[in-house]
Amino acid sequence: MKISLTPRRLSRVLFCLLLSPAPAQAGESRLSLMVQNDAFAASDGGGYTSGITLAHLRSVSPGQTSIAPLPVVGALAPWLGVGPAVSTRFSLSQIMVTPRDLSRKQPDPADAPYVGALWLGAGQVAVRDEVADIVGLRIGVMGPASGARRSQTLIHRLIGSERPQGWDSQGPNRLLLGVERYRGWRWGADGAAGPGADAIVVAGGTLGNLQSSAGASIVLRYGTGLKRSYPASLRQELRSADPVLLGSGWFVYAGLHGDRVFSHAGIGENRYADSGTAELRRKQSVAVAGVAYGLPRASVSFSLQSASPLVTSTAKRKFYGSLVLTVPW
Repeated sequence: MKISLTPRRLSRVLFCLLLSPAPAQAGESRLSLMVQNDAFAASDGGGYTSGITLAHLRSVSPGQTSIAPLPVVGALAPWLGVGPAVSTRFSLSQIMVTPRDLSRKQPDPADAPYVGALWLGAGQVAVRDEVADIVGLRIGVMGPASGARRSQTLIHRLIGSERPQGWDSQGPNRLLLGVERYRGWRWGADGAAGPGADAIVVAGGTLGNLQSSAGASIVLRYGTGLKRSYPASLRQELRSADPVLLGSGWFVYAGLHGDRVFSHAGIGENRYADSGTAELRRKQSVAVAGVAYGLPRASVSFSLQSASPLVTSTAKRKFYGSLVLTVPW
């Protein structure tokens, strides 16, 4: 009997696997909300403008060496050289990309297009000594079904910003699939008994129809709780690059991420039918500076970020802020 695995059937299978119950879960459990928006930096429109992620995080308790992996990711990890999980992440994310001029119903064809995406993500981090391995999967939808138009319109109404007029120009609904694999290295003091400093270097890439890229990043931290928060300070899920503090303490951080971008939905060779002529900027960089503060029952991280434009028609960098709130779950 021949079974045809269409994109719709494939998406249903992956959704069921990602949402299926995990084995008995040990370790510490947290709920994290990340909000990224250009309104934090008073910068409207022009490339990546907004993103929100709600994530369930699990990490090892003191004295533990590993926790139960998530379905699918746990099966994939050994094939990609990723060991037992010390941290897992299950998330729901939505992002929005827009042109600079939000008042035009027909956007400038040479500027970034309107792109909305909504996806489920599942990831795993393994750490041996000071070397970390990260693997992640994404499945979702791009296009009107992502709800990006409604989200951005509501946000702009709440903050009194300009109403975006060009969402009718975004491409059709498309299945979103992606996989990422990174490796991280950490050098420096623990920062457990008092303030310390460390450096984290991460290299790897992501492959998918939202974005495919390869690159590296470096993050410098100064403060307390550095070693324990190492797995939660690694780059995951595209722009989710804000270090999260696990437990009480504080640290300040600064980082630089550089990528070679091979494709991006709606731009260049990956543009939709009847879309503009914007060309993708292949070399991308994001600079970040922020602070993380933790109490026994919650932690918060805030940063300001400066990113390269997505398209070659402009050289102006994009500024936005990122806020992450994490509570026990």
